[in-house]
Amino acid sequence: MQVNISPLMDVNEVAAYLHLSPATIYSKRTRREFPEGTIVKLSGKLLFKREKIEQMVEDATELSFNHS
Repeated sequence: MQVNISPLMDVNEVAAYLHLSPATIYSKRTRREFPEGTIVKLSGKLLFKREKIEQMVEDATELSFNHS
């Protein structure tokens, strides 16, 4: 069985992945808390590059382990 994972995530998918509410995702976007190049607007829809979101989580995890 082959799993097809899209390289783009919508607001609800990012919220679920980060265990946050969609409203928090919109707030973080407004405050420019996502790395540059993470967000794509396609046909009026806000999308996030999966690779950038995963890297953001990995970077945050490394920082918390290195500062413990």
